[in-house]
Amino acid sequence: MSGIKQYDVFILSKDINPNITKGMRGVILEVWTDETFEPEFVKDDGSNYGFESNFTFTIHRIYIEKIVDR
Repeated sequence: MSGIKQYDVFILSKDINPNITKGMRGVILEVWTDETFEPEFVKDDGSNYGFESNFTFTIHRIYIEKIVDR
């Protein structure tokens, strides 16, 4: 997997916290480096999943299982 870009949709490969878990779809909001990204996870009603007042999280590439079509 190479060339992850802003707004790519992906499947999460590991749990981030109790609310954001493996298998969820996320969207890359920011690409910090080739290995670190800031995604968001959106509920069906359009609101964001969060945990402890955080709604975006910096994750490493190992948390991205695969990029999917929107």
